[in-house]
Amino acid sequence: MADHHMSSVVEKMEEKAAKNKPKIDRYGFWGLTLFVGIPLPGTGAWTGSLVAALFDMDLKKASLSILLGIFLAAVIMTAVSYGALGRLF
Repeated sequence: MADHHMSSVVEKMEEKAAKNKPKIDRYGFWGLTLFVGIPLPGTGAWTGSLVAALFDMDLKKASLSILLGIFLAAVIMTAVSYGALGRLF
């Protein structure tokens, strides 16, 4: 039962990766960085790692791209959080 659930999760992640393949192929390193860095559901480091593996990207290049994407997401979320919370307090 657990195996079936996990396989459906992986299938959904693979579908999401395949859907974004043209964007990532077109922009390569920076495409993966933006994919990881834009804080939306279904994006992020986990999915970015899956995308990099599925597209057989160079490990060092993909790792740096994902790290930059994580940094970008942190900056965006910090700005949004402090901007929203700063107005409340």
